[in-house]
Amino acid sequence: MKFFATISILLLAISVFGWTDDKDLPAPQLELVNTERAFAKLAVDRGVTESFIAYFAEDGIGFNPHPFKVQETFRKRPAQTTARRFILNWAPAFGDVAQAGDLGWNTGPTVVEDTSAEKSPTRHGMFFSVWKKQNDGTWRVVLDLGADTPAAVVPLDAPFTTSFRKSKQPAAPVDIEKATAALLDLEREFLATAKSANAAQAYKAKLSDDARVHRPDVMPVVGKDALRDWVAKQTMTLTGAPIKSDVSRSGDLGYVYGSYELGGDKPEKGYYARVWKRDEKGMWHIVMDTVNPLPAGVAIAGAAPAPTAASLSKKAEENYIAQRWADAAAAYQEIVKENPNSAEAWHRLGTSQIGLKQYADAIKNLQQAIKSGGTGALDYYNLACAYALSGEKDKALDNLEKAISAGFTERQQYQNDTDLDSLRDSERFKELMKRLP
Repeated sequence: MKFFATISILLLAISVFGWTDDKDLPAPQLELVNTERAFAKLAVDRGVTESFIAYFAEDGIGFNPHPFKVQETFRKRPAQTTARRFILNWAPAFGDVAQAGDLGWNTGPTVVEDTSAEKSPTRHGMFFSVWKKQNDGTWRVVLDLGADTPAAVVPLDAPFTTSFRKSKQPAAPVDIEKATAALLDLEREFLATAKSANAAQAYKAKLSDDARVHRPDVMPVVGKDALRDWVAKQTMTLTGAPIKSDVSRSGDLGYVYGSYELGGDKPEKGYYARVWKRDEKGMWHIVMDTVNPLPAGVAIAGAAPAPTAASLSKKAEENYIAQRWADAAAAYQEIVKENPNSAEAWHRLGTSQIGLKQYADAIKNLQQAIKSGGTGALDYYNLACAYALSGEKDKALDNLEKAISAGFTERQQYQNDTDLDSLRDSERFKELMKRLP
């Protein structure tokens, strides 16, 4: 009751004095933004420990450097008996809320000021918090992760900018358990693509033009052109494992956090958080993406040991047969790294990439299967499909001819495979079909 009373007084003070012109915000988001401001005010007035205990959900997660339950940890802290040297302040400047008004997120500037005689330089950053409405109707933080910036991104009194757009249709409630499972599947598919190809391929397919990308010690990446430039530079592999996800009752907004590892010239490990949002067509896109890298030499908490060759092969085959192309491609990518002479692995990697519409990679890997002494006829056939889908009709027909010559003569497959639709009107294709029994 003590914390509730304090929060109520602060919210009242905010509504009386006002912070920005928020009249256009939907009611649930205005309440959320004002709650964030009250949270920051309590941190300035009473300190981090008391404010975080007051505003985090019981299962709310922070990072230091690993994920931890904030309430559980902070309640164990001894009471501070000396004057605080550093004052943390922040303000919400950007954010969104679900149509159902039960899940939302904020981000904005943080300022850490030294109140001592030494007066160390002021530190700037951007916080990121996911909030969920509790059973008692109050908003509480369920995930919090911030990053330093080289300078202030916006001032603390910057007006709040919302990404909320009212849906034309009333939000129908969803089965949250099923919706959360579906979002986790999407997240795993995103990570599998980032692992089998690279991070750029994954982000290119799923990053919204309106997204925010936050990384430590650099300014946020925002705006269509800046995001496109950033994506183009993400040529490293990205692996990861989601830890937790949640979705709003309206099924239009959700978040995931988990662990990640970057390959390439500058390897990095840590934890990530992403917000996903459905567009007007019902497609999910990433609208907020941030990370918390671990110090060099620090392992991800609870990291599983690397899979054995046998278990990886079994996993790859299961995903391939089930046509879970992203997971299959990621597994076969690992297999060819360990066994670059496996023609079957190259073939299945290339075939999986056709399923992912990564035609250039599929062509390269199916050619590698042939060079490695692969199955011949099927390699040529699938290579023809990749060429046909990428618009290279002559090369597609060349490889169809090789497939037929090598013994793949299943007429029904040629007639029904939609991958070959672009070739059917050509005279050469019609002539090749005459060679089939």
